Amino acid sequence: MTRLIGYFVIIVLVAVGFAWIADRPGNVTIQWLGYDIQTSVFIGSVALLLAFVIVFLLGWLGLLTWTGPKKFRGRMQRRRQRVGQEAVRRGIFAAGAGDKSAALKADAIARRTVPNEPLALLLQAQSAQLNEDSIASRQAFERMLEKPEMAELGLRGLYMEAKKANQNEAAKQFAERALAANPALAWSSSALFEIQSREGDWRAALKTLQIAKEHRHLAKPEADRRRSLLLTQLAIELEDSQPSKALAYATEAFDLSPTLIPAAVVAGRILTTQGQTSRATKILTQAWRSTQHPEIALTFAHARRGDSPRDRLARVKSLVAAGSQTLEGAVAVAVSAIDAQEWKTARLALEPYLANNPPARVCRLMARIEAGQNRDSGRAREWLAKAARGAPDPVWVAPDGTVSAEWQPISPTTGALGSFEWKTPPANASANPDDFAAEISALDVVSLEGESLPDSYAKTKGLSGRSNEPVDVVASPVGKDGSDAKTPPTPANDTATSNALVTTPETTVEAEEVTTPVDRFRRR
Repeated sequence: MTRLIGYFVIIVLVAVGFAWIADRPGNVTIQWLGYDIQTSVFIGSVALLLAFVIVFLLGWLGLLTWTGPKKFRGRMQRRRQRVGQEAVRRGIFAAGAGDKSAALKADAIARRTVPNEPLALLLQAQSAQLNEDSIASRQAFERMLEKPEMAELGLRGLYMEAKKANQNEAAKQFAERALAANPALAWSSSALFEIQSREGDWRAALKTLQIAKEHRHLAKPEADRRRSLLLTQLAIELEDSQPSKALAYATEAFDLSPTLIPAAVVAGRILTTQGQTSRATKILTQAWRSTQHPEIALTFAHARRGDSPRDRLARVKSLVAAGSQTLEGAVAVAVSAIDAQEWKTARLALEPYLANNPPARVCRLMARIEAGQNRDSGRAREWLAKAARGAPDPVWVAPDGTVSAEWQPISPTTGALGSFEWKTPPANASANPDDFAAEISALDVVSLEGESLPDSYAKTKGLSGRSNEPVDVVASPVGKDGSDAKTPPTPANDTATSNALVTTPETTVEAEEVTTPVDRFRRR
């Protein structure tokens, strides 16, 4: 509109000018190269104007002839650019929607029109992934590394391709490069932390976790939880070789996560071996109040070196009294009472849990009581039969259904950190460590096993204080012919039995003393 008004104004001015000249007649004489040219002022003005127009047109045509091809090529290039960019836009949308054919078609157009466009590389990688062409997708991501603005995207794409191909070492290297290039990338710290945790490289995982925490990739509670799990595993591994460092790791882990049972147990064991009974008692009591676990009670019972079985029973009673009254507390008291041969105390502790299909461990403890107190092998077998039908003992269970007798920082199936929980396993995954059917079928013998702990938790250095104390009870009843029944061999999975007390109607004989620190601490 503005241009049209401008043209109109120019025409009006020209017309007014010619009218003004026409109203003022006159002659114009030109003498040039022997020629005399005479005309009116009006005709001369028109001729002059036409001369200017002709010169302008000739100049324009010359300029167009000189610059025309270049402008034409530029215009065609811009057109191809528009077509290519539109293809990239449509292709990325199609790839995001999972439309493989549309994405591949758009990618072909983009390759012809805008081969150097950064987003075209992204479209190439996405369309190749949709087409399940891992080689083409890797090549596209590798070309991204040559462009500084796309290097981080290329590293992530290569990491994902390596993970898809189960090339864990390559994936780790790509994650490390991405984290080194830009520590603010959340995916690189998370991916590297997962790989390091799976490999058991706990110290490297701690460093990666610190980077993630500094850049706020994780909330502080989650970062503290992960750190406590890593420190606990380090403490378990260093408990024998470097107890001082292991104690520092375990106490820090417990401070970060007071409900982390293994951290409290490891700290309690090491403090006990160092003679710091009061500090061990404090940590274990605090842990018991937050999460009751049989291992806490066991470690607490042996926290004071040199105690007799009755002294340990008194300590366990004080621990149980400090928390809520639960089955774990009753089992802890019963185990210590059986160790001290306080049969009445053991019965009273378990009595509230004997009705309505009692748990398997309660039944096994009752079998030990019947064999140890009354030498009643028949009642002991009845309790073992009930144990086979009772609720299974709590174990460490991961959300994926993995069951482990020992705590582990990560799930061996999914690699998830901190997934194991102490709880009753699902019916399809539970299995008692004792073969109850075999025990019941051996009618001449009843082999009674007490509460046992995972091997990783049964480690210590001479916590029992006394090496000649009866702990386990194995009843050897009299056969039908009046002779002693032959005791079957200990099951293969029972590796923690120590100081067994063998009782018959006539005699009570202690088994040979086991003097290794680990065996003295284990109580079944």
